Amino acid sequence: MKKIVCITGGMGSGKSTVARFLVEAGFAVYNSDTRAKELMLLEPVRGQIEYLLGPSAYLNNELLNRQFLADQIFTHPEKKGALEAIVHPAVRADFEHWLGRAKGSVVFKESALILETGDNSCTTVFLVDCPVNTRFQRVKQRNPDWTNEDIQARLDHQLTDVERRNSSSIIIDNSGSIETLKMSLDQALDKCI
Repeated sequence: MKKIVCITGGMGSGKSTVARFLVEAGFAVYNSDTRAKELMLLEPVRGQIEYLLGPSAYLNNELLNRQFLADQIFTHPEKKGALEAIVHPAVRADFEHWLGRAKGSVVFKESALILETGDNSCTTVFLVDCPVNTRFQRVKQRNPDWTNEDIQARLDHQLTDVERRNSSSIIIDNSGSIETLKMSLDQALDKCI
């Protein structure tokens, strides 16, 4: 039985950076967000999304229209739930398939929504944590076309930092330098491997 360490954190916390370090160290890492976007381009998920949101969910009939999807789920909460009911089961099934092929006794799953979805596959939960103002600035830097209001709306739809901390096994501090983050990750790995 493989040990599944789940990596979570708020938008801009550094989950992807931690996952990259783990891949570089030779660990198997499943990226839920990336796979969700890929699965949303494939049948049967794509057809279900088009049925729910219409053809505007895709650009040029091939790319995910991320701005349209964001507008829909942030202005119509019922559509957010319906979209999640399509995508989350597909990601869970894809993860199970990946897990069967993954090498090593310890594997990692990166997902922003592990706590929100009540993911019970996690043996341990790593929370990548840093102050909200730091996360805000990181998101702004990587999405310069987003307004401050766009960023705040997305942050407001996530768990609070306190809720995340109370639900996580191990906290990885990403409020400083890359070297500090690597040290915090090493300490976390020492506790769970």
